Amino acid sequence: MLLTAAEEDIEQFRTQLQGEQPSLMYTPLERYQTLQEDEKITEAIEDLQSYENIVHGSKRNAQYFIEKVKEADRMEEARQCLNLAVDQYAADYLEEAGIPAIHPQAQGKAVNLLEFMLRVRRLGETLYPCGDKTNEDLPGLLRELDIPVHELILFTLEGPTQAELSRYKETVMANQPDIVIFHSRRSVNRILAAFPDLNYSEPIIITGDQAVSDKLEKQGINVHEQANGSWASILDAITEL
Repeated sequence: MLLTAAEEDIEQFRTQLQGEQPSLMYTPLERYQTLQEDEKITEAIEDLQSYENIVHGSKRNAQYFIEKVKEADRMEEARQCLNLAVDQYAADYLEEAGIPAIHPQAQGKAVNLLEFMLRVRRLGETLYPCGDKTNEDLPGLLRELDIPVHELILFTLEGPTQAELSRYKETVMANQPDIVIFHSRRSVNRILAAFPDLNYSEPIIITGDQAVSDKLEKQGINVHEQANGSWASILDAITEL
């Protein structure tokens, strides 16, 4: 089974996949990298005391935020804010880093955290650490309720090095996958560009959602299983095969 998402995005998925068949052929075509020497990041970190909430939409977002806060020696200021995490993985990471964190006991959905914020009346200025190419639901939901939110872009998404890509091509062409997972619309471009000689009519094609399926079908690639936009639903699609 060919999978190409960034390591940070599939940590839970890979843990849940252990013991399942077929085995995983992992060739990450996505890699997150921290932004350096950014004035907007510096200003936001130095002004943490002006935010009532810091919302962490994923463990990855929390990791890059803590990295920047430690560099600026602002951990104590970060502790003074209410740190909210969408899921247990992000909350656990923050706790291990020394930041008390709260998250609703739910399925890690943005709407659950929003409902929690409304219930505890935490509607003040909110800082939302994120990346420049990640699809985050919560900032938009907050804005719909006129809750002030500042998306703090801390990292960007890059591809593998040329040497890594060459190794991936050798691996994939030597081991024709039985299943190919197109987890996002972005992955369609990256997979087709990285492995142009792969015969996509042979493996079972699993997509992350309808938009991914539509994009593949425009490329003439048939979709066999479609998830509903989460890694948990992709795992369900694999289990059903």
